Amino acid sequence: MTNEFIDAYSDDQIYLEMIEQLVNEHSSEGLVPDSIKYSSFCRLWVVMMVGSIEMMIKVWTKSNYAMADIASYFEEGSNTERIDRLFKAFEIRGFSPERECFDDFLACKYIRNAYVHGQWNEKQREYVESINLPSVIMKFSPEDYVRIKKCYYHIMNKLGMAKCLNTLINNL
Repeated sequence: MTNEFIDAYSDDQIYLEMIEQLVNEHSSEGLVPDSIKYSSFCRLWVVMMVGSIEMMIKVWTKSNYAMADIASYFEEGSNTERIDRLFKAFEIRGFSPERECFDDFLACKYIRNAYVHGQWNEKQREYVESINLPSVIMKFSPEDYVRIKKCYYHIMNKLGMAKCLNTLINNL
């Protein structure tokens, strides 16, 4: 069964990838400084990725006891605690999650919040700086973009693996 929101986020991810390629290959847009292009790409990607990951967790774990530990992401606690619970849920399943990707996801949540709400929480800004991502939303680089996408694909892959494992077990 498909979900319109997961489908929409999937489409957004595909088109954001295509937009980067089209912009970089366009004769006049290719001349725009990377700091402008990649800051925009990163902001759009961060908004999409946080929503997408949270939607997958919400939809794929709904009424599913075997994925209750993943669903606990939405239980009360700080963003750090919630992301740690998600990390541990993947670790328990033997999926070898990369800690750096989860640290980056926390930073992306903070960047998203600052961008969407138009204001930084200073402790969140300090965290973003501490893991060497820009705390000025106009200062992203191509390397930051690669890093942000890696974080998204890593966590999305782990969620997909958990969903597949759960489906497999349910069909035995």
